[in-house]
Amino acid sequence: MMKLKNQDIWMAYPNLIKLSQIKFPVKTGLQIAYIVSKLEAPYKIIEQERRKLVNLYGKAVKGTDKTSVDLASAEAGDFSREFGVLLIQSWPDELEFEKIRLPEKVDVKCDSCGCVFEFPFIIEPQILMPLQETFLEGTG
Repeated sequence: MMKLKNQDIWMAYPNLIKLSQIKFPVKTGLQIAYIVSKLEAPYKIIEQERRKLVNLYGKAVKGTDKTSVDLASAEAGDFSREFGVLLIQSWPDELEFEKIRLPEKVDVKCDSCGCVFEFPFIIEPQILMPLQETFLEGTG
């Protein structure tokens, strides 16, 4: 069982969604799907609270139905402080999951001939950064 901070959940969930869209071996895909399902409800609650803060401290964007916090405004400091307090809080429930071990290589099937080729698994580092300590197992 692991106790996560709201920041871990808020930063990791969108990147786990991106990972879940990549074709992985079954075990890896299941691990990712399991963690995504565990984090979905907490993420939605944290995001809902963030939106409340945006509505409180932000202003309507002309020509849209969106609200935004102007970083140059006096309210930006209050928004940042309150959102920071939200993120440093620990999620009240402990979450249990197995860390994901990403493959070093992946199989890619050629569309024209049907042959399967093995390639190194390459992914953008900014997707993995929020996941590395809490959600990913080192590959050595």
